Amino acid sequence: MTTPWSPAQIAAAAPDRSSETAARGLASKWTETGRSDRALWGVCRGSGASNYLASVDLTGPAYRCSCPSRKFPCKHALSLLMQWSAGSVPEGTAPDAVTAWLKSRAEKAEKATTSEDTAPKETDPAALQRRLERAAAGLEDLDRWLTDRIRNGLGSVDHGYATYDEIAGRMVDAQVPGVAGALRALPSVVATHEDWPARVLAEYARLHLLIRAFRSLAELPEPLVRSVCTHLGFPTRTDEVRREPAVRDRWQAVASRTTEDNRIYTRKLWLRGRDTGRWAVVLDFSHGTTRFDAEAPVPDTLVDADLHFYPGAAPLRALIGTRHAAPEPFTTLRATDFDTALSDYAGALGADPWIRSWPALLTAVTPTRIDDRWWLVDRAERALPLAGDLDSRWRLLAVSGGHPVTVCGEWDGHAVIPASVFEPGQEAVAL
Repeated sequence: MTTPWSPAQIAAAAPDRSSETAARGLASKWTETGRSDRALWGVCRGSGASNYLASVDLTGPAYRCSCPSRKFPCKHALSLLMQWSAGSVPEGTAPDAVTAWLKSRAEKAEKATTSEDTAPKETDPAALQRRLERAAAGLEDLDRWLTDRIRNGLGSVDHGYATYDEIAGRMVDAQVPGVAGALRALPSVVATHEDWPARVLAEYARLHLLIRAFRSLAELPEPLVRSVCTHLGFPTRTDEVRREPAVRDRWQAVASRTTEDNRIYTRKLWLRGRDTGRWAVVLDFSHGTTRFDAEAPVPDTLVDADLHFYPGAAPLRALIGTRHAAPEPFTTLRATDFDTALSDYAGALGADPWIRSWPALLTAVTPTRIDDRWWLVDRAERALPLAGDLDSRWRLLAVSGGHPVTVCGEWDGHAVIPASVFEPGQEAVAL
């Protein structure tokens, strides 16, 4: 990609705001900077006697720096991107170290593709049968637990963390971690929502339906079987996913978010097909740092690529496969109105009744705050509740200035949870 990134794209790539701020302070410390159609490089003077060689592979993007920072990208790589954005990086010939790094990355990518294409599908029928039996026993235990609580009444049973953690631990032992995660989330629902009885009852019903579906796996169509297994928490091998038919499109990166839980960092990237209008979500994980192994386009860029979707009745999560061109900026968005977004959610929910949310890209909506309640209001003065943390909602309101904007987020059946907002000119701002 030869077009310099915008400040918003650089901000989206930063691991945190402090790194972005520190990067701005390095503007005067660069020497030997250069760029090609594929990469950026430069030497940044450190606070002591050390100089750091930073480089960016724009086709990934991917980052490399000789500094000891555990953040990724580090402040030096971010600052190099800022110099490029400001037009301060001239064309040049890459140093040998950068050339060797780019060559190594290309060789590793080719090797990984070859090994995935030829990797055998390993199965152990005996181990699978044991897991199914363990899951069946655990789910029967859970069904009795749910039935007892409904019989006694939600208002008369304990909803403390210890209660749900105990039954969730039994589900971990039964090797259905997806169910355990759903149970552990319920105490916070009780603590934070006025309508918690309705939400808890809906989650109980969702779990009961999942148990009923597991009992009838042999009678379900294959896509729905895969959905049931996914929601239970059965793993799907990445090489199996990459053998799924490729979906080629010009995928627009419309939002990205990195979260942390017990030192496990999760990067979630929302992609929207420019031609098909199809949604995809790419998830990457890293322990201890934000140095994700997989490369992902930054928001505000488009990549012509193949995606391989995890199998299921309503496929959404995907892996990025072959890239047919380097990422490039986009200027137009295929946004929708409320009716289309809600219809998409209903269609996905009809195919997979256990999904919790579905992406939406809403055009010409105005964030509005009325009596401490938040809404997205369209031009017909229809409104959808707006959720998310308070900081995100205020930032959304500030970016909009009270005017209609395009918002990317997820509809969970109750409210829109915003992930990014597009300013006039279609520049994304992370929320």
